[in-house]
Amino acid sequence: MKKTEREKMLLFSKERVVGPNRYRLYFTPVSSLRDETPRVFRLLVRTPFTFNKFDMGRVYKLTYRKVHVLKFLPKEEFKLREEHFVKLLQTRDLKFMDKKTSAALRSMDKPYFSKDRYYSFVETKDIVNYRTDFLTTVAVSTFSIVLTGIAYLLPFCMYSLMIFLLIRDQMDLVGFSSRALVLPIMGIGALPITLYVMSVLFSLSELVLLRIDFTKWSVLKKYTLSWGGMRKSIFFEISDIRFLRKFGIVAASALVICIIISLII
Repeated sequence: MKKTEREKMLLFSKERVVGPNRYRLYFTPVSSLRDETPRVFRLLVRTPFTFNKFDMGRVYKLTYRKVHVLKFLPKEEFKLREEHFVKLLQTRDLKFMDKKTSAALRSMDKPYFSKDRYYSFVETKDIVNYRTDFLTTVAVSTFSIVLTGIAYLLPFCMYSLMIFLLIRDQMDLVGFSSRALVLPIMGIGALPITLYVMSVLFSLSELVLLRIDFTKWSVLKKYTLSWGGMRKSIFFEISDIRFLRKFGIVAASALVICIIISLII
């Protein structure tokens, strides 16, 4: 397969997604910035080590086959103007996102990226190019795993304890008894509230990580790489509050109904 070489390719965006082809790099030829619709290339690298060597806002000489980068040579940094950055993001999403969302964007009279929803070029560059030493990375990862583990394990342990107590209470039952139905009823009824508590604790743990300078930039970098430059709020957003409120009402209602049924039988 023939190799392709290109000079003066500006890296304006990076993405790290779940699944195949997860390390994505978005380039545009510097000469294309003057065009009404700039040319955008999405290239891939195979390892996180190679991915981390690329700096957003830098010009590269690239050698690639199909869409996989084989060799690269970093050149000078490029001061990208904000209006060019917005246009590049629009072109990126219109070209590479799923067809349904892309069609919705094309139908808009003036598709734009609000500064309230997306980071500026300077902000994105500072976040995505943020690096830590090995020991700091290990410490941040450990602290994050501990907080996330507490968020998931605490509700699960409480749920497991309830199941254990119900099983122990029913061990002396002989033959068929309506009390035997309490275990499956409460097991089903307590599951939604358990998931709800997990969701709340996980959201709170994420906010805690964003409020601590030691972990803030690592969390922001992970989020920005996953969501293509969208802002990450350090507070609960209105949509999050509405979702948790509805989820909480449904989960609490299910638990109360199951408790009442269990008391009746």
